[in-house]
Amino acid sequence: MNPLNSYIEAFYKNLEKMSVIRPFDPWRSPLCTCPPKYSLSPYTGCGHRCKYCYITSYIRQPFSPRPKKDFIRRLIRDLRRIDYEKYVSMSNSSDPYTPPEMKLGLTRKTLEMLIKYNVRVLIVTKSTLVARDIDILRRGNVSVSITITSLDNKLASKLEPHAPLPNERLKVLGSLIESGVPCSVRIDPIIPCINDNLSELRRLIKMLAGIGVKHIVSSTYKARPDSFKRVINTFPDISKKLRELYFEEGEVIQRYRYLPRNVRYNILKGIAEIVTEEGMSFAVCREGFKELNTGATCDGSHLIPKREIRQCQVKLIN
Repeated sequence: MNPLNSYIEAFYKNLEKMSVIRPFDPWRSPLCTCPPKYSLSPYTGCGHRCKYCYITSYIRQPFSPRPKKDFIRRLIRDLRRIDYEKYVSMSNSSDPYTPPEMKLGLTRKTLEMLIKYNVRVLIVTKSTLVARDIDILRRGNVSVSITITSLDNKLASKLEPHAPLPNERLKVLGSLIESGVPCSVRIDPIIPCINDNLSELRRLIKMLAGIGVKHIVSSTYKARPDSFKRVINTFPDISKKLRELYFEEGEVIQRYRYLPRNVRYNILKGIAEIVTEEGMSFAVCREGFKELNTGATCDGSHLIPKREIRQCQVKLIN
């Protein structure tokens, strides 16, 4: 047998045995520009209850977060099989600092283990609870990406009713960066007539640059029937306009309804120009406009530090 084919076969057999660390695959979207990475979520579901959230399309009880069964044991098994050249993204659907984490500490235990075994980690969150773990994060090869969709606390509380307010997230960003944890920010999703005002976005971007953020990721809202219903119920005054943009003028890509291409491009180009003016790198997420990307990676994973950490041997638990 060809050695390359043998390697590929062995690689996929290994994947079949992994249960909580999985290769990141955004539904095989041709627009995804993420580097090869793993996805890891200690919880199923998310308690932030964001109106635009896509997990309601494929997770039962999406807004009732619960820890995955026997998670730590399964994690230890998977750590024996991963490719340590790839980094782990926590989390791509369920926030790793979803509300139950305050009592359960499952994400903290996970981070302790990943850092102990010298795994590179990108944390994606809206939660201020990430500041609790600064003592761990500053020791490991970890970067944090915090989502901020607007500086308007009132607007954010409508869009993301159970998530911390933007001003609280800004404070945590400052604390992380002061502690030596490199951070990026997701201004995502941008929804027309809700949080697409360039003057307001400029104010947010200037603040982020002043804090020390190095990279910005942005994208427009991709509508699914369930999330779209929540959005227009929350903002009924613009429901007609959003229906026109998404269902009459927009396009369907990978079962999502996108804004018209020119509308998306103009919004993201405007943000990219401001970010560049402020001396940060920029990238879009699943938009198809690679020419707007100036960062080494789209998701900010290039900010993960390369600290020398003693490598530990992972023991397989049967």
